[in-house]
Amino acid sequence: MKRLLYKYVLLLSLGLCLSSYRLQAQEGLQISTLFEKYGDRQNVTMVELNGKILKSYKMSKYRSLVFKDVTPYLAEIQKCLKHDKEQPGQVNKTQEVIEDGILRSAYYQLHPSDGKQRYIIFKLGKKNTATLVYIEGSLNEEELMNMLYKEQ
Repeated sequence: MKRLLYKYVLLLSLGLCLSSYRLQAQEGLQISTLFEKYGDRQNVTMVELNGKILKSYKMSKYRSLVFKDVTPYLAEIQKCLKHDKEQPGQVNKTQEVIEDGILRSAYYQLHPSDGKQRYIIFKLGKKNTATLVYIEGSLNEEELMNMLYKEQ
């Protein structure tokens, strides 16, 4: 009886460890610290969507940070993006624009996690503005591009 109980506890513990690892794998991106750290700062706007709007775009998560003046944060943002991009097996597709050694825009299609597509998008705008976006869901790359670049 003790042996059976021991095996059950061991399997339950292993299951809990694996499920929390999967959650960490989704949130294990370095950029996630930026949302936590800067989401409530002055001159920074954080948007996090939920509910029907997400489902209508085939997303399960959408988070963005819009910086009115990214200057004080730019080095850390670029460091986090570089870290996430360089993790083995993390990124499937990369598109970047680098000007004078500064990352001006980035698009990273990450390796799917739990069957969900994941994307990171970064863009430096005019007058030191910037936008950082994290998206995950069932939308494919073509659907994402159509959503981002559709005529308004």
